Amino acid sequence: MGLLKQFEGMQLPAASELEWLVPEHDAPQKLLPIPDSLPISPDDGQHADIYKLRIRVRGNLEWAPPRPQIIFNVHPAPTRKIAVAKQNYRCAGCGIRTDPDYIKRLRYCEYLGKYFCQCCHENAQVVIPSRVLRKWDFSKYYVSNFSKDLLIKIWNDPLFNVQDINSALYRKVKLLNQVRLLRIQLYRMKNMFKTCRLAKDLLDSFDTVPGHLTEDLHLYSLSDLTATRKGELGPRLAELTRAGAAHVERCMLHKCRTCEECKACYHKACFKSGSCPRCERLQARRELLAKQSLESFMSDCEEEPTEALALEAAVLETT
Repeated sequence: MGLLKQFEGMQLPAASELEWLVPEHDAPQKLLPIPDSLPISPDDGQHADIYKLRIRVRGNLEWAPPRPQIIFNVHPAPTRKIAVAKQNYRCAGCGIRTDPDYIKRLRYCEYLGKYFCQCCHENAQVVIPSRVLRKWDFSKYYVSNFSKDLLIKIWNDPLFNVQDINSALYRKVKLLNQVRLLRIQLYRMKNMFKTCRLAKDLLDSFDTVPGHLTEDLHLYSLSDLTATRKGELGPRLAELTRAGAAHVERCMLHKCRTCEECKACYHKACFKSGSCPRCERLQARRELLAKQSLESFMSDCEEEPTEALALEAAVLETT
């Protein structure tokens, strides 16, 4: 206590007692606002709790977090040293820097084709879409936590057009080609049943399968492709096809004939063999147009001599 009494008169003044060189009433001003978007180094964790509420920029020039994306190509076999160097020796998930001597601890993500630290990559295994679409390979490969969450999220989403990505897969995979043929039939049936007032219950049964299977011929989800490989999707579509065919057989509105020439469709009771009303209308229209063209040509030929005589008379008058 005796020691403290010796410094009793040396306390710092309060802020209200300080006299500033430039008082605020002489130069009123406010601090400049912090911008909403500011690139922050992944090594700067001092104010991370504040930055995460304000920052909108994806990383900086050294590192950026992965973004959700659909990858259709198989990554080539990586060279760890070169790949990690391209990542600036940072984890692709969190951006933490790794010493070159410890890059063997990083784990490779088969989906994104990048290396992750052990916190961002817990050796989860999933089916890779690119390997299914390119090689019909349903083996599970190691992926990062980010890739696992993304692939689980899009499992049932119809994102893959087999015809555009790899149409040769239809020729190589018999089960997939069978599904394609069934989907073509269901696509045509569904469009026809929409015009039939007696097919309401049948259309409701079409809703038991995802809509894209009967409305788009080549669009698949990962769930569809897996069910095709297991032989589960084909029987479900075949059952719907049989139900649709049975309706066509017994429905009077769908008993029809198709004209071989113009491909018009008629009820069997309305179609007379050898006489297609649409073909007759088209033929009559062609004959009418030909007749009108001939009459126009003849009238032009009749007017030309008259014009020639009038021109000759005008020349004689001037001379």
